[in-house]
Amino acid sequence: MIVFAAKVSVKKVVAGVLAVGVVAAGVALLAPGAAETVNTGAVQAEIDLDSKLRDNEQRVALLESYGWKVDPEPRSEREVQIPKTFDDTYQAYNAIQLEQGLDLVPYQGKRATLYTYELTEYPTGEEGVTANLLIRRSRLIAADISSADADGFVHGITAYPENSTAGQADPAQSAEPEPQSAP
Repeated sequence: MIVFAAKVSVKKVVAGVLAVGVVAAGVALLAPGAAETVNTGAVQAEIDLDSKLRDNEQRVALLESYGWKVDPEPRSEREVQIPKTFDDTYQAYNAIQLEQGLDLVPYQGKRATLYTYELTEYPTGEEGVTANLLIRRSRLIAADISSADADGFVHGITAYPENSTAGQADPAQSAEPEPQSAP
């Protein structure tokens, strides 16, 4: 055990408190709108995926910063175990994470919390789409947007699809011929 002792006079304590107060007041006067800029800027610009996510408000702000509209309360929150070795499914999932700058490999065998949010709208109009955030010690370690449908999809939160019928056949190029009208 290490013990540190210091002889401090009342004058030194008062001087130290005053110095901290002067610095704090100077920062407040020189940057009066900094606090508002940080809060509104989070929604307008993409939040770095390395940011600490300590509460629900920060998790929702992260999703909204990438253009996702979600129900502000998570649909579920549960602790999960990341496998020590990845099968093909986890390797494919980690490939999605690597594309957006995340990597699950350092967390193999570790526990994390999975937060699932319901998307209120998806660009292609599909319903039942969720956003999943996997967090360990306030750090985002994986994130995806997915559909639980049988022919569903999974992609990273940084991949925002165009407002189209992506993945669906173009009706103009249908394999079935158009019915011909009688002459």
